Amino acid sequence: MAVLVLALAVVGYLLYRFSFGDPLVPVGYESYQEPAAASEPYVTAPPGSQYSGNPPYVKRPGKYIYLINNADAGNVSFEALKAFIISDQTDRDLYIPGMRMCGSFAETLHNNAERAGIRAAMVILQFEDGSVPHALNAFETTDMGLVYIDCTGARRSPADFEEWLYKLFYVVGQDRMAYVMKGKEYGTILIEDAESNQYSYYAGYSKSRIEDEHFFFERPGIVKSITIYW
Repeated sequence: MAVLVLALAVVGYLLYRFSFGDPLVPVGYESYQEPAAASEPYVTAPPGSQYSGNPPYVKRPGKYIYLINNADAGNVSFEALKAFIISDQTDRDLYIPGMRMCGSFAETLHNNAERAGIRAAMVILQFEDGSVPHALNAFETTDMGLVYIDCTGARRSPADFEEWLYKLFYVVGQDRMAYVMKGKEYGTILIEDAESNQYSYYAGYSKSRIEDEHFFFERPGIVKSITIYW
């Protein structure tokens, strides 16, 4: 009986995740759009959100984030950034509570990008529900404006059977385009699937699916504040 239940679960998940003929943009995206005024064609940082230096944020207890900048680094196109993000191995590390958390991933990606000549920033998000802040990265691209990237890796130990099953068949990297807007739900889409950095794109994408795979087990928070460190 246990084997049969496992087989049915596997088949059901595969049908959910790998439905045949599924377009890059989910069915239903065109039927839902936020008003154009809700996001700009060329995404920019919120006013008063940008700073220089290291963020007062720990990557693990007792260890503060240390950003290494490259004076020769510059802005690149989105395609060049995407190629770098996919080739970078930061997301392959496992998230270990108390040891390797989101700040560690954001610090590593920032320093790797700067070393590769790509200007990078670290972003700290605060949430309206008072939950733990989240760290990710931002890049000013030459053709799409500000792009947020979240490369936080998968947790070391699956929380339950569903998460174990999810990871068993969803073995791609964790590199994601992030969608950040004050007063809105924080969202991400796999960078291979994301076709726009505008929040209205994420809103349409999320309305078109039962649930986004990244938040298969919990819902993201509502963004209260955005702080960007270059």
